[in-house]
Order: sequence, then C-alpha cells, then structure tokens
Amino acid sequence: MAAGCKHHVLSGRCTEQPKPGNNGGAKGGFRREASRAAKGPGCSSIGYGEAEELGPFSPQKGSKPKLKLNKYSWNKAANLLFLESPVGVGFSYSNTSSDISELGHYVPQLAKFILDGNKIASKEDQIKLKGFMIGNALLDDETDQKGMVEYAWDHAVISDRVYNDLKKNCDFSKKNLTTECNNALTQYFADYRLIDIYNLYAPICIENQTKTHRRNTQPPVIDGVSPRLFSRFEGWLKRPSAGYDPCASDYTDTYMNRLDVQAALHASVTKLPYPWTHCNNNITSWSDSPSSILPTIKELIAKGLRVWIFRLFTSPSSVLPLMLAKPHFLYVSQTTDHDCIDTDSGDNDGRIPVTSTRYTLRKLRLKTVQEWTAWYTSSQVGGWTIQYEGLMFVTVRGAGHQVPTTKPRQALQLIKHFLAGKKLPDAPPS
Repeated sequence: MAAGCKHHVLSGRCTEQPKPGNNGGAKGGFRREASRAAKGPGCSSIGYGEAEELGPFSPQKGSKPKLKLNKYSWNKAANLLFLESPVGVGFSYSNTSSDISELGHYVPQLAKFILDGNKIASKEDQIKLKGFMIGNALLDDETDQKGMVEYAWDHAVISDRVYNDLKKNCDFSKKNLTTECNNALTQYFADYRLIDIYNLYAPICIENQTKTHRRNTQPPVIDGVSPRLFSRFEGWLKRPSAGYDPCASDYTDTYMNRLDVQAALHASVTKLPYPWTHCNNNITSWSDSPSSILPTIKELIAKGLRVWIFRLFTSPSSVLPLMLAKPHFLYVSQTTDHDCIDTDSGDNDGRIPVTSTRYTLRKLRLKTVQEWTAWYTSSQVGGWTIQYEGLMFVTVRGAGHQVPTTKPRQALQLIKHFLAGKKLPDAPPS
C-alpha cells in the first residue's frame, strides 16, 4: 500500500452460477467505495483504468514496484468500482471457453437497458439514472474511421500520397476491404508505428523495444469489433503509453504478478496457470458490436438524459461513467449516456481523434444551445466545449487518449463538474 494512504479500498471476486455443461467462472474487481468501471473487450480495467489513469494509486518503477498516490484520483469526486469484464479479462476467468464469446454491451446499450428495466420494475427497484459520460468513444464506424484519416494527414503523420490513396480507395461505410484500401491502411499504420498514436507528442517507451520476454499488453484481434476495417490491423491494437511515463505498464505488469499482491486482492485464488496480463487473447469474437451507436444515443437524449463525451483509455471499447441520482458513478465498458453530455477530451489523440467525434456528432443533427466556448483550469484554457440540445461535447487541450493520465487535473475538474451538473468555467478567476 502507498505510504499515507487513507482510501477505503475493497477487492474481491464475484462467482457466477455455472450453466449446464460448464463449471462456472469468476469476475474480479476493486472497490473504491464503489463506482463501477469496466474495460473491454480484452483488456483490464484494473491494469489500465485503476493503476495507470484515475485510481487512487499506481505502481512505481523498481525491481519490486511499490505504489504512489494519485492526488488527482477520481475517488475524490465519486465512488469507484473497477470491474474485470467480460470473463477472461485480467483476473477474471471461465472454466468453459464458450463463455468468453458471450460479451458485454456498450454503455449506451446499458443505459437503455436500465431505462427499459425501470418500466417494469417496482418503484423501489428502479435505478434513478441521471446521466453518463463517455470517454474516447467509438460511436460510428464510418465517421470514426474517416476522422482518423483526416486527423493523421492534418497533423503531418501521413503523406499526401497515403492520404489520397485512403480517400480514393476506402469506403468506411462498408465492412469489407478492397486490396487497394488494405494497402493504404497498411501504410497508414506503418507511419503511426513510429510514434504513440494515443498521444502524438509524447515519448514512447524505449525499454519496450528491448524486452523480448514482455507479457501481452496488446489488445487482442477481435472479430466483429468496431471499427470494422481499422480493427483488422495490428497497428490499431497498439496499447497506449501511460502518460508522462510511457513505461508505466511495465511496472503494473510486475506488480500484478506478485503473489503477495494477488493474495491481498483475493485474486487468482484458483491458481490460474498463466500470468496476469493487461490484455487477454482468449477473446476472439464480438457478436453484439453495432457499426453505429447513434440511434441508441438519439433515443436516450429524447428521453431527457444528460450526456458528456471525453477521452479515456480504450481497448477496442471505451469506458464511461453512468451517473445515478445518489452519488454513485458507474463506469462501464464503452458507450453512451442518459442525461447526455458528450465530452471528447484529448486533442492530441490520434486513436479516436476530435475530428472523428465532430463528424459523428454532425450526424445527430442536434440543435446548438451554446457555441464553441473555451473553459478554464485556473487562469489557463483547459479546452473547449459546445453544448447541444441534450448533449455536451468537451475537449481537453493538450491531452492524449488517456485524459486522466496526461491531464489529470483537468480530468478531475471535468468529472466533478459533470457529477455536480455544473458547466465548466468559461472565464479565468478574477
């Protein structure tokens, strides 16, 4: 435990009832006095979200890594629960391989499920969902992929030739690749391989390039996941560097594989025959990933929910908080909101760039309530917002894909204002 830690932290596992023909399984999780978080498909919420982004502490470099406190932890604003889901991620497991393909749903789908369930639930059992916030959100295959190409060219990552080849040969509204589009995308990802696609102006971890024994920190290749075309390329599956220290994932890997740490977390109680990894290649297919989640978002906005969209780490999926009437804050794998605010943070993110989200939001055809406005952290511009009818879009200036890692102060400011139902300050303090 980190020195001076005063957080109330719980950890354990939830054993699922076995189905006919199998022996069950378990999902692991940390509880920080209790908001819910999940990452997936294929990568660990604990390894990335808790340990390297917005949790109370994270591993430090060393032969036997210790923990350091995060003074911008999100549990200063809400209760947090980091859930390893779907089965097969992190310390969660199943005794039957078929369970691994029964994957979870996106956050907007979860929000819709909650609202639909409230229609038939008793008043005492209804969940008083007020809103949700989306980070790094893959929302629409066509516009997400189109925006990635535009952003890479505009930020001088790819050449005019590659850009023109992509524009000419790739139809991002379709599921299948032509040979010409495949060749152009191969060159696109070859250019990004030299830098960090999640944070264009951050250094890469040089230590990673010399380690031949590294465990898997790459998201797995998953059939059927969005975006349909980009996700087929190895370059899309590149894991993010961890903020100011691009080698932080190495420290997490070492820490999570310590037997004393696993015992303290009540993890790996069945003595799994493989080491803990950030990502799990057992998850190979995803059957319920729509090419666009916009119809669900439209439905939720029409029902009066408040939505913010901003960037966090995502494997092939995003993580976002669902906000409840009481101070509970639900972090669930990917997607949308109720009481909508759309916050797209990091403007240095090439993985799901601001350009993509702008194209996507244009498809919603929402009425603008307040035009493009700067917001402030102390006396400096923290980013920009635009408020639509039912949805807020927020950028974070200078942030990469993992906003709580690259701009922790601004990220904490975002979540506090979201939970309080307040606008971000549009002027510096007088």
